[in-house]
Amino acid sequence: FRRVLFRSLDVTVYAKAGDTGKLFGSVTNADIMKAIKDAGGPLVEKRAIQQHAPIKTLGSHNVEINVHADVTAKVSVEVTAR
Repeated sequence: FRRVLFRSLDVTVYAKAGDTGKLFGSVTNADIMKAIKDAGGPLVEKRAIQQHAPIKTLGSHNVEINVHADVTAKVSVEVTAR
């Protein structure tokens, strides 16, 4: 059930970026955790969020959330400039 809930979320993280779309810093798991909660999703722990690489650019990025020991949900995170 939670896996389906994550797929239906529109998760947006707002970050400061330069003119080229490169972020000043990177998007952290805490940023993603807050964005999931703000989008109406369940509270997840920072350590349950898995990024394959640091998010340092604007646009859509995929992350995985370890919902349970054997269950992983994929979430698309949209990074938008402030």
